[in-house]
This record gives sequence, C-alpha cells and structure tokens, in this order.
Amino acid sequence: MNFSTVCKQTTTSATTRQSKITLAFFCLVILTILMSSCDNNIFRTPYGNKTLTVDTLSYDQSIISGIKNLNADASGNSLYQSKVGNYADLSSKFLVKFTNFVSLTGLPDSVYATINDANVVFHIADCWGNEDNISLDISMIETDTAYYWANNTVAEDAFDLIDGHTSYYSTFDVATDLDSILVPIDLATVNDWRDYRDSSYVNNGFTVTKTNDTQGLIAFHTLEYSTSGLDLRPRLILECTIRDTNDVYIKDSTFYVLGSGDIQYTESNAVVDDSLFYLSQGNIFRSYIELDDLRQDTLLGPTDLLNRAMLSLVLKPLDKMIASSDTLYVTTRLFKTDYWEQDSIAYTYTAYSPPFTDIDDTISIDISQLLQYMISNPKEMDHEGLFFYLNNEYNAFNFITFDPAKTELDIVYTKVKDE
Repeated sequence: MNFSTVCKQTTTSATTRQSKITLAFFCLVILTILMSSCDNNIFRTPYGNKTLTVDTLSYDQSIISGIKNLNADASGNSLYQSKVGNYADLSSKFLVKFTNFVSLTGLPDSVYATINDANVVFHIADCWGNEDNISLDISMIETDTAYYWANNTVAEDAFDLIDGHTSYYSTFDVATDLDSILVPIDLATVNDWRDYRDSSYVNNGFTVTKTNDTQGLIAFHTLEYSTSGLDLRPRLILECTIRDTNDVYIKDSTFYVLGSGDIQYTESNAVVDDSLFYLSQGNIFRSYIELDDLRQDTLLGPTDLLNRAMLSLVLKPLDKMIASSDTLYVTTRLFKTDYWEQDSIAYTYTAYSPPFTDIDDTISIDISQLLQYMISNPKEMDHEGLFFYLNNEYNAFNFITFDPAKTELDIVYTKVKDE
C-alpha cells in the first residue's frame, strides 16, 4: 500500500465520520421540534394544531335491538351435492336426466352401435342418520315437451311442472358404506332417450325420492362436481357392440353419457325462535341482528376515526353440533330490514371469523369495515344491521347457537380535536 492510498482512505473515513455527526445533529434538531410540537398529543397540520386521543366504546348484549332467523331455501341446480331422504327436519329429492348421446351419434357412418347394457352411476358424497341401507325410488317423467325442464330452471318451478306427470319405475337400495352405486336402466328406455322419435318427444329424465319416511339422507355428487384428476359426476354407462353396415362384428366398447341436468328440491319443517342466534348448514338457517343504536349519528363524532371494531360471540355448548373433522367459519355482511326475507343482501363489505372447531367456545369477528359503512353511509342506504351464515351451507349438517346475552362489541377509535 502506498502513501497516497493511505491518505485517500484516511480522508474518506474522516468524511464519513463528519457526515454521521452532521446527520445525527439534524436528527436531534428535528426530534426536538417534534417533541415540542407534540406535547399533549398535539400535532400541527396546514389547518392548525390537532389533539389525538385514543378511546374505547364497549357494548354488551343491549347493542342488539332485534334478532331474526331465516330458514334459507336449500333447493338448487348449481350445487355440488344432490340429497335425497329425510334428516334434521329437512326432506329432499332430486331429478336428473341424460340427453347428450354424442358419443354414439358421432360414430362414423360406416359403423353403428348396439346397446347391450345400461346403468346410471351415482357417486356417494355423504350420508346422515343411522340407516345402513337407504331405499330409493325412481320415477320416470313423461316425455312430452310440455314437461321439459332445463338445468337452470328454478327448482320449485321444475317440480311444480312435472307434478302428476311421473310414473314409478324401480326401487334400489344404497348401502351407505359404498363409494358409488349402479342403477340399471332398461334398453327400451335408453334407446328412446337416444333416438328422439318426433318433435313431441323430449327426454325429461327421472326423479329420485326416498321409499319411506324414516330418518336417513344420502347425497350424491352432482354435474357441477369435478376435482383435479377425479371426475365424480353422474353418468350413464353404456356397454355396446360395434358392427359395420354389413352387420360384421368389430368390437365391444363402453360409452359414457354425462348428465345434462340435475335439480335438488328440499322442504323444511324446522322452526327456530327469534330469541335464538342460530346458524346451520343443510337445513340452512341464517341470523340477522339489528343494531339500531350503532346507526345513530352520536356513535362517533364527525371527526372521530374508527380504528377497530371487534364483535365477540359465545357459543352455547349444549346447542351446537360440529363434526369432529369439520372446521367452520362465520361470514358477516350488511343487510336492510326491508329486504332480508327476500335475500336481497347488501354485499358492500364482508367480514369473516377465524376458523373454529368443536373445541372452541368464543368467536371474534373484526367488523370494522361493516360498522364504518353502516354509520357513515348515505341515508338512502340505511343498513339496519348484520347477518351471519356458516360456510359450506349446502353440503353439511353442522349447526351452532350463539348466546345473545354474552355478545360484546368493543370499538377502538381516535378523537380528533382542534387546539
């Protein structure tokens, strides 16, 4: 190392120390100014000095001015399960049809297929109750175009349409420990479905109902159910023989016809008192709580800043049923009293609880955004409160009950005042 290099490093080190001393000095000056201007939480803005004070508002169950429980319709045509049977005051049935025979009609003109055997396969999704075997009836729907239904037809309308226009076809038993079942369909029926004889004929499929009124319910995967590498949608399996136009045997082949429509229809006999705060799946219940006091202008001043609002709900241990393997969460949204019975809910903001299981006894939900919108929205919006529902409403039968008397709401906010 030569002398010039040493001098250069020494000079650089001195410059660095001087820069650090200068920076520290300026930081000290700025800190002193800030401390002098922030005495008593005062801060300076272009509009003058302001004082910030953090405070908390705490409410008990009296914050709830009313509770309503809605038994939501569990019928539908875009579900992942089609249920049939009776369970938890819910009765269910479904209809299904197979019309897309393109796998057969798309064969080359030089060959034709003869159907030798036909079965519908249903993959079992879940079952409830204590029955080891559930007996189900199939009834064929008349093939007149007047009773045509589409997969997007409203469930109640579809079943009203076919009422009185079905005929008993067969009964089959389902062992509840199986993964899937095969339901035989006679060849004459399948060939009718395939051929579409004239313009007055339409394949309307069949209904699946429980043979008796005993408690037991089974669910099958629907047309909408398909996971990566595992397709469990219902389908018609056709075992066929392929021959050429000279009636010379070529080979035996299996063809698949996917379902083209399925609709579940349910009826509920359950009644829940509005003094309860009840949420359930399967036989779906949602709770709506009115929060009149929180909508008053006096809740927070015009310059107050809402920091956080935590709603704590306590589960009633004897009024819940959560399967040991299930994890639930509660969704919370805004609603208007005039519309809640029609499910016209305002989805402006959504809050979710943390996941919980059967061992949890308290659920806390951050409703800050919901509350902020409710107390500051234009009067024409006039949201009355919050409504709650469980995840996975259509595909399980868990239920929970909150104790209204133990409901708490803690609001942390910042007061902003002129000095």
